[in-house]
Amino acid sequence: MQAQNKNIDLTQGAVAQQLFLFFLPILAGSILQQMYTTLDAVIIGQFAGKVGLAAIDSVYNLLKLPVNFFVGLSTGATIIISQYFGGKQKQELSNAAHTAIAFAFTGGVILSILGVLTAPWCLHMMKVPEDIFPITLSYVRIYFAGLSVSMLYNIGAGILRAVGDSKTPFRILLISCSVNLILDLLFVGVLQWSVAGAALATVLSQALSAILVIRALMDSTSACCLVLRRIRFYGSVLKSIFLVGLPIALQSSLYPIANMMIQANINTTGTDYIASWALCGKLDFLIWLIVDSLAAAVSTFVAQNYGANKKERIKTGVRSGIVMTASMVILISAVLFFFNNFLGKLFIKPADYGILPIVAQIMHFLAPLYVLYVFGEILSGAIRGTGETFLPMLITLISTCGARILWILFIVPMNRSIMVILASYPVSWLLTSVFFIIFYWRFSKKKFTPEIEPPKTISGTAN
Repeated sequence: MQAQNKNIDLTQGAVAQQLFLFFLPILAGSILQQMYTTLDAVIIGQFAGKVGLAAIDSVYNLLKLPVNFFVGLSTGATIIISQYFGGKQKQELSNAAHTAIAFAFTGGVILSILGVLTAPWCLHMMKVPEDIFPITLSYVRIYFAGLSVSMLYNIGAGILRAVGDSKTPFRILLISCSVNLILDLLFVGVLQWSVAGAALATVLSQALSAILVIRALMDSTSACCLVLRRIRFYGSVLKSIFLVGLPIALQSSLYPIANMMIQANINTTGTDYIASWALCGKLDFLIWLIVDSLAAAVSTFVAQNYGANKKERIKTGVRSGIVMTASMVILISAVLFFFNNFLGKLFIKPADYGILPIVAQIMHFLAPLYVLYVFGEILSGAIRGTGETFLPMLITLISTCGARILWILFIVPMNRSIMVILASYPVSWLLTSVFFIIFYWRFSKKKFTPEIEPPKTISGTAN
């Protein structure tokens, strides 16, 4: 019964309080997971300098491409499991959990093989400068080789969160992040393995987190308890995972594709600008973690209550999620606007302080605009929680990825400066938020009214 006590039933209790309590461990876990790359940046910045920092950031969006696609498919499983949990369908929940684990391992192995084989071609496509090409290639190949363990952890954590347990994934990441720090210092600081050592430290710590999350699922006394001999593909569940998850996977993949075009243009501006943009990414990471974590919490909240047919509770939860997210983003944006110079010095050596004026210029431009990102992500997560994933994907395709690509193709050639290139981000945030506000207003009237007949728990797509 101890494992059951870890679960939060989001269909009961005070809405804002339940949502916030569920969100906190997700955010804490996301921060710890981000510390994999942040610790790499700090240690590489101190021991390998701005060249090493530029090496890992020049391919950041490339590394996200296969991971985002697979995690998008896995999100389909999480939505389905959340709906089963809300509807108290224990056997279907168990089948979905075992299918998701089988899917994670199989897909991770395939992605690892493809990533290692295509790494050199991908780096040339990304226009990685020749002076950092060899060390970047070693980083990418080691990272890709460990994708299977990364996928296992992410889907395992997703299963636990789907049934209301967001604390166990946080505890697991606390352990693995500590291991990552120790290995980073050993491989990069002591053994001088540069970025390859940082990648190896990340993969080994992710392997530990995968082992621990599988063990947690095996020890669970809830309906998602993992039994090794039952890990296989259940046809109907696998079909639902693809129907719900494929649009999310495509949407998640479009983000790094569009961002790869932006990064490719940044890579033509020189190592100082690449390193400056890399440093900005280490400073504003909390913005993305808060928004993404609350979007995930809102999506699970909506899925559980949609399965339980509690429509009015859904609308209250979505409003609470938007207020929480916007408040936190505005506060962090103010810190980044005024204290970016002080924070930037924590990541680089004194010899590289020359890039800090560029960092300040970027932060003064972007910090006041981060709040535009909130509405599109929270409302998109709420809509996906109902099982409707195609239309959010289409909106994102047009307003986010399409806008960025068009900006790079038609606006940037007129003035290929770093600020013009980066303006593609706030432009796309604004368009996406406007589209989703309009769409959610119409969607909620149709789906979140008590008079509507109770939906089937799992339909694959929205009616």
